[in-house]
Amino acid sequence: MDKEARRPNGEGTAPRLLPDGRWKAYLRNGRDSNGKLQRIVVYGATSKECSRNLRAVIADRDNGILINGRPPTLGEWMHHWLENIAPTKVRPRTLVGYRSYVRNWVDTSQVAKTRLDKLTPEHLEQLYKPMRDAGRSESTVAQLHRILSRALTVAVRRGRVATNPAQRMDAPQQAAFEPEILSPDDARKLRVAAENTPGGARWLIALALGLRQGEALGLAWDKIDLEGGQLHVHRELYSLPWKHGCPESEADPRAKKPCGRRADHCKDRHSGGRFVSVPKSDAGKRTVPLPEQLVPALLQHRAEQLRARTEEGTRWRGFTAASGETLDLVFCQRDGNAIQSSKDWQSWKKFLAASDVPAVRVHDARHTAATLLLLMGVDGRVVMDIMGWSVASMLKRYQHVLDVMRVEAAKKMGAALWAAPAEPEPENSGVVSMADFRARRKA
Repeated sequence: MDKEARRPNGEGTAPRLLPDGRWKAYLRNGRDSNGKLQRIVVYGATSKECSRNLRAVIADRDNGILINGRPPTLGEWMHHWLENIAPTKVRPRTLVGYRSYVRNWVDTSQVAKTRLDKLTPEHLEQLYKPMRDAGRSESTVAQLHRILSRALTVAVRRGRVATNPAQRMDAPQQAAFEPEILSPDDARKLRVAAENTPGGARWLIALALGLRQGEALGLAWDKIDLEGGQLHVHRELYSLPWKHGCPESEADPRAKKPCGRRADHCKDRHSGGRFVSVPKSDAGKRTVPLPEQLVPALLQHRAEQLRARTEEGTRWRGFTAASGETLDLVFCQRDGNAIQSSKDWQSWKKFLAASDVPAVRVHDARHTAATLLLLMGVDGRVVMDIMGWSVASMLKRYQHVLDVMRVEAAKKMGAALWAAPAEPEPENSGVVSMADFRARRKA
């Protein structure tokens, strides 16, 4: 082993003169997939040139460019991008989804071992085929394509590959948006059921205001003005998965975990839990007027919640987000802690079944609220403000559904207006006409 002079970690070795007259230095660059230590070797005709080349390599490393002596493979680049570049560009929960796509559809393919300089559109098509074979929608395929294209665009910008193969092919077309909409009759049926169900205000909010699930579960009483009849949407609740923190996991991710397979069982777990954040767009931060019929329901819900808090006594925990923010949540568990999104979905599913209404997603209550507003002729700009949409194209996604509902409305109008006239009542039926009633009043 070469006995290069030692320098502080991360700065490489001091240049060393070789028998052939060249100068050599190296920089450690982590470990490969087999756990073998990697290093980048640089040379120079002089000691100064070798040091200059080493500084250039260190600068590349500090700028987030892979420097393992060859163009990275697709798998290597995607994981570097996910760990070092994407976190500065996207929200944490979005990053969780990106990692899931790469783990399930890139890491499991031989294409992941293809070097970026050898990557072609045909390689990407090989990635998409198993997704289609597994029955995944074109929207899912299109999302993976967007993730890959985004990462490869950065690779082009940083000189790791000449062109982006994702941009040299026809991108998968996202499936047409077909929202599941509750009929007005089913929506009214749910409204009646919610008014007579403990905690039913959760579903009244969903149907009347169309809040996203995270917005509703992150809603706190400090953002509701019952006297003024307004609700302020400034937070949303979301969860991030836990990561192992045990020393064995940090040293070798493949090592058997003493705390078990699941990271949430690790006593040194980190980075996970429930968080609150501002909505992802400025349009998401909005003030929504409350229908006057909703105010009594929220007052009743608040009274029930305070009563439960008194009954819980010392068992009342309240909610403190992983970021440290303490909130008095509007919709919470009996002990005041936040409701998990999966539990909220299960409650919605049971509520629909008990109300004899067809099963739809929680998010479809939002689609229903938007559709009913548009069907009633509310101006599109107002609907955008209430829904928290940032782009007007969202309105067009509901056009097809509205057209169908308008046709149904026309049929009902036709049936009502062109129905056969009712048979006249017999004279001795005891029914008094309005004309007779007025005549008697004048007599």
